[in-house]
Amino acid sequence: MKKSCLILFITVLATTLFAAIPTRYYVGKIEVSESFWNQMPDSIDYISGEFNYDTLTIKSRELPFTHYIDSVSNHGRYILSMRSPEVIAELERAYSMMNRNLREKSLSVHVGEQAPQIQLLRYRDESVSVSLIIPGHCYLLSFWATWCGNCLQELKPEFIPSVVDRLSDESSFHFIPVCIDATADDLHSFFNSQLGSKWHYLSEITYLDIDRKANEKFSESGIMPLNVVIGKDGNILYIHSGSIKDKVSLAALYDVIKSGL
Repeated sequence: MKKSCLILFITVLATTLFAAIPTRYYVGKIEVSESFWNQMPDSIDYISGEFNYDTLTIKSRELPFTHYIDSVSNHGRYILSMRSPEVIAELERAYSMMNRNLREKSLSVHVGEQAPQIQLLRYRDESVSVSLIIPGHCYLLSFWATWCGNCLQELKPEFIPSVVDRLSDESSFHFIPVCIDATADDLHSFFNSQLGSKWHYLSEITYLDIDRKANEKFSESGIMPLNVVIGKDGNILYIHSGSIKDKVSLAALYDVIKSGL
């Protein structure tokens, strides 16, 4: 009898220890099913996260303001919906107006001023650039972070990288993505994650600003996205706090880089 009880106890204990840890899925603040989560298109994956606990795994995903989870139209169900063009345009205007003054106040330098010299660590080979800005060269500095959804969005191939590609024949032009807050190990984990693999191309060209010292020379600490164009004379030609994704802004960025070559 004792032997049977012991075997039963061990069996229950083993089942408990090795049982699959449940996973719960959230889009924004709304909990969704695994099937709903898996059917969401990658094209609207704004930024995702995973949190592992002893008895539970939480996966979360945020949506760009172009989409939302409708949990009202169909009682007891939720659907992925896209906002109307009118609502999207209004949200963009409101967001732009709300942040314009904050962005201007956040900057530490201005167009026309001499760019401050910065020291950075290159992720690819961990070499240190003591004086990154060299006279006679034009630079686009793009400050980003693995936690910054807007940064990751504008660094998709169709946005800022498309401008950089048009300047690939300009040997004096340098695109310098600068990642703040992350160590080399942090970036390694990011680039090898499901989300970060989409930006793996950055692993060849990005630099690390672990303590934000470079970022703070251009703006308040942690302001992102932040893009700076420095001309051959070392002067700042352009500085923009906020995402660059629309055609007009991308064209303006291209023009100002060309003017600095």
